[in-house]
Amino acid sequence: MANVFDDELNLSDLATMHFSREVRDRLRLKEGDVLLCEGQSRELVGRAALYRGEIEELYFQNSIIRFRPHKEILPEYALLVFRAYQKEGVFSQIAKATTNIAHLGLNRFKSLPFPVPPRAVQELLADTARAFQERVDTARHVLSASIPELDSLAREIRDQVLVGDYVPEQQKGRSGADRRWRPAAEVVAQDAPIVYGILQPGPDVDDGTGIPYVQQQDLQNGEILEGHLRSTALDVHEKFARSAIASGDVLLGIIRNTRVAVVPPELDGGNINRGIARLRPSEDVESEYLAHWLSSDWVQSWLANRMRGIDMPGVNLRDVRQLPVPVPSVAEQRIKVQQINQVIDKVELAKSSIVESQRELLEAEARTLAELAYGDLARKISRDFRPAQAAAESQDLIRRMREKQPSSKVNKKKVTPVRNVQAMAAQSGELSANHLLQVLASSGGRISPEDLYRNMSLDDNAVDDFYALLRDMQRDGRIDINRPDDALVFVTSGGVE
Repeated sequence: MANVFDDELNLSDLATMHFSREVRDRLRLKEGDVLLCEGQSRELVGRAALYRGEIEELYFQNSIIRFRPHKEILPEYALLVFRAYQKEGVFSQIAKATTNIAHLGLNRFKSLPFPVPPRAVQELLADTARAFQERVDTARHVLSASIPELDSLAREIRDQVLVGDYVPEQQKGRSGADRRWRPAAEVVAQDAPIVYGILQPGPDVDDGTGIPYVQQQDLQNGEILEGHLRSTALDVHEKFARSAIASGDVLLGIIRNTRVAVVPPELDGGNINRGIARLRPSEDVESEYLAHWLSSDWVQSWLANRMRGIDMPGVNLRDVRQLPVPVPSVAEQRIKVQQINQVIDKVELAKSSIVESQRELLEAEARTLAELAYGDLARKISRDFRPAQAAAESQDLIRRMREKQPSSKVNKKKVTPVRNVQAMAAQSGELSANHLLQVLASSGGRISPEDLYRNMSLDDNAVDDFYALLRDMQRDGRIDINRPDDALVFVTSGGVE
């Protein structure tokens, strides 16, 4: 199941096992098999892909339902139908859920209806769906690639606003070298040096008496996830009072990641764990400005180069204290913050529009696939289909229709009365000379018998009457039967060759 995605098989990481000779024929995949995820989350259950013979010998597990199409069913069309079922929620409606996993169920899957248009129509629908899907995939790729590009643009602009084209050197952070640049230890309040937090917070305190503390995973996208914070006991917090946090403090992750966030007023009086460093800005440094600097690509690269350790890589506080920080005037800092925030706001707005476009694209994909599989669009394409597009498939249907007719031996014993065409119209509804001529005219005056039969929307049990009507109308000169060779047969308007 881990290899089956929507319209895609990822065969880069396959498991192997022994298959006995008895089960190999039954479980070995053949080109054209459609594979569906039998167990998945409810919205993804029935996710389907087509096996196209990418690997010569491949078998499937019991978490997969294999659908091997009948010879008259095009595999690509079967895939279209099942993808439409999955995206429209047909599979999720019939699935049975246990915990977080929904199971499609083989018997429930077997009981689903399956549309069966002529093979040539299946090909046309599948080709149309494939062309549409390629455009959807292209749009999806462009939209997905746009988000990281926007984030990269925002980072580049932030770095440009903060330092311009000037790349700081480490010695510039040393005292006396260049007062525009200071080590981080000199840009924090004198009574609040850079520290990390609680070493062992102990068990959670959830009775309302605990003190919330921030961990590395609580820093996300420049913010603190307040709803996910854990709480430690009051005595533990008091033991680590030196790492207590206040509104405006800047927090920097120092283990595994170096994410940044500013402490909001709601967390005033909280604490941090040992995976976070606290930087309380001095009076001549704005909190937002310092946070932007710590989030810049230059600083993130600087910190990454000083990560140590394998299992739990981290940055030593000594390195954090030596981190160079540009310190312009407070007024200039505020201008830079305003410029950066304007760019970030626009980027976030653009990203929101992209996410909305992605959602609309998914909805359009689901609607269109369903329309092409069994909806109004599929019916329109079927009605507009012309016999010249599939002569070979037409002959197969002629053969099957003729097999349903009584044998010549039976006909010899049966006296067939002369049929009154006008009376037939009243008795058979759509099986009438006028209706036949209308369908024939709409097809351009030339159509194969089986397509004429289908376009007249006749029932299977009307085959005998249909061919009798053809003979009568041919005898009356209202239609002609044109046979360009031994294989093809066409009904044409009277006098049309």
